[in-house]
Formats: sequence, C-alpha cells, structure tokens
Amino acid sequence: MKKKIFLALMLALLVSESSHSAQYKRGAESCFPISEIKYEKGLKSLGSGLSEEEFNHVIASALTVMSPEVSKLLNKKLIIEKDWNNAVVDAYATRDDLNNPVVVLSGGLARHPLMTKDAFLLLICHEIGHHLGGAPKILRGNSGLRGWSSAEGQADYYATSKCLPLFYKTGIDVKEFDTDQDAGDYKTALSKCRDNTCARIVLAGLSVSRFFASLVSGTREPQLQLSDNTKVQKTIYNHPNPQCRLDTYFSGAICELGKDVPFDLSDPKIGACTTDSGARPACWFYEKDF
Repeated sequence: MKKKIFLALMLALLVSESSHSAQYKRGAESCFPISEIKYEKGLKSLGSGLSEEEFNHVIASALTVMSPEVSKLLNKKLIIEKDWNNAVVDAYATRDDLNNPVVVLSGGLARHPLMTKDAFLLLICHEIGHHLGGAPKILRGNSGLRGWSSAEGQADYYATSKCLPLFYKTGIDVKEFDTDQDAGDYKTALSKCRDNTCARIVLAGLSVSRFFASLVSGTREPQLQLSDNTKVQKTIYNHPNPQCRLDTYFSGAICELGKDVPFDLSDPKIGACTTDSGARPACWFYEKDF
C-alpha cells in the first residue's frame, strides 16, 4: 500500500512538473521568439547542456539571491516556474494575477549544447530584468503607452550590470567557464575588465550571445574582438542581433554604478552609465528617442 501511495505521489509530481507553466501566458517579454528547436531529456549523456540537477541548482540560487531584491524594489514575490520535461528551447517573463513577477524556464533551454551554468543564470537575470530593468519600457502596441516590461536590450543590460554581480560577490557558486579551456576569450575579457568578476560576466555574455546566434541559421558568431557599429536613430525594443547583445552584456559588465543605484521606471539615465565606458550601445539604444 505504501509503495502504491509513493508511486501515486511521484506521478502527481511528474504531471505537475510537465504542465504547471501552462497557467502563465507567454507574452512578448522573452529572450527570443518562440523556437521550434527541441532538446529532449537524456541529452546530458552526450556531454552537452545542463543536467537536471544543475538546472535545479541554478534556479535555486537565483531564487535565493533575487527574491530579496524583488521584495525590496517591487514589494512582490519572485516566482520561477521550471519545466524540465519541456523540450522546447524557451524562457519568458510574465506576471501572475497579483502582479508578482514570474519567470518560466524550459528544460530544452538548459539542455541546449551551448548552455553553461553561468549562461543559464544570465538568461534568468535577463528575464528578471524585464521586471527590474526600468526604462526604456516596451511600448504597448500603437498606443504610445508604456507597458510593465523593460525592453530586450535593457533586460540584457540589467542582467550584467545589476543581477550577475550579486551572485559572484555573494559566493554562490554556479561557475562553469574553464580559464584553461577558454584561455583566449578569458584573456581578452580580463584585458577589458577591472577584475575577474567582470571577466566572468563577459564570458557568460559571450556564451549566451553565441547561443542566440546558433538559433538562426547563417548568423555570424559574436566575438569579443568585434563590435556592432550600427547607430540607430530610434531605440529598438525587440531583440537586438547577437553581436549587439554581446556588446550590451559587455557594457553592463564594465559599468561601475552597480546594484546600489537601481534603474528608474521612466528615466533611462538613472542607474545606467551614460559615458562611452559602460554605456548602452548605440546598436539598439538612442537616448534622444526611446
């Protein structure tokens, strides 16, 4: 009898794990458009992506560090819904009926061959950045009104300027990069950074931007030695190209204002670096039109 009860409970947990994210609506606030790419369970045996244990560990670390931040800044509860059984490569931000910030993460995202623990944490930070990233906020259709969500580039900027530094300075270990294996990129990052924490954040950004590039056939792989020299005349609110995203991750990492100066809901200058060093790149942000 006890065995049957145990098996029933396990089955209930599995059903909950595979379907609980369906209660949340997937809006525009996502790192990337809906993808048809899928990575089923079991691929970790091939040596790529994260295991379920690593997936759960990074999410637990994110809740430990970011829940107090969300409570302090929004007076709300941070909710992270994880769906390990979902093979689709996906992540998005939304809100529940009480306006609590919600982040939904799929197992397919974590199992992507280019995913590392640092990169996965950056993606979580990005989704939280839609809630805490401040201005510029996404426009609501053609109404001219602002929605609750920060623009994609701003969520990227928040991820490396405010969110990731909290983890690497608290001693919570989700480290994935290997300074020997990634020696060339690490040396490049460190040459442009003030310390090892900054270099580690830049390498996480490199992994994530290359992950984005892999989702679209023919996209050029981003490089730390390159930059997107595009200068927009109107702020882009949707997804910048992968090299532009890498430039944004780098700018956030070297911005020295830090978490003690949060972003403002309406003024994009507050909380951000506005000089060349650490400023949001012009490939998506235009300070005179946002």
